[in-house]
Amino acid sequence: MTDPEKARALQVIEGSLHRMAMKILDTPVSEREAAYEIMRQSLKEATDAVPIDEGFEDQYMKWLRALVSIIESGGGGKGGTA
Repeated sequence: MTDPEKARALQVIEGSLHRMAMKILDTPVSEREAAYEIMRQSLKEATDAVPIDEGFEDQYMKWLRALVSIIESGGGGKGGTA
């Protein structure tokens, strides 16, 4: 993979993480674990069809949880209080 291809892949992953984090933030807290599991299953199905490094799914879900936590600590998906 060339450097421009790597940069584009990173942009796609970052965009996906942000979109999924916003969906999680729109989900009631009591339903979030189920939403995470649905996302994990969807990601698994997608990565089964495309050659991606082993462990990507677990890493993606860690990043997703971390991003949700960061967004929440900054005021949630609706914007901060700065």
